Amino acid sequence: MISSALTAMSIETRVHPRIPVDCRIFIGTLQGSIEGKTKDISVDGALIISPGEPELGQRFKIFFKPTGTKSIPVIAKVVWSENLDIDNETVFGMGIRFIAISPQDQNYIASLIEAELED
Repeated sequence: MISSALTAMSIETRVHPRIPVDCRIFIGTLQGSIEGKTKDISVDGALIISPGEPELGQRFKIFFKPTGTKSIPVIAKVVWSENLDIDNETVFGMGIRFIAISPQDQNYIASLIEAELED
């Protein structure tokens, strides 16, 4: 029973592919703005590295600042968070799900993903 539960937990449940992206982000919280960066992104969410986080399940505004393009604002919520080992360093990471994003910005992210997957 335990082994089947562990197998079920490890099955990938994402619908949309993610690509690695290193871009600055700003999270607006009731306590102020938190700066961080992305590790990967899809059309419906991202993995973010930051020094702090909004509360699990809380909705918040986030601004993605890709180099050479306009800021991308979204409303998101934290769906998981934990300490991660990235590049031999322990950092705080969180998975976010986009709750509200403009169709143009979602299409822009989709075009980045499509271009990356074609390479």
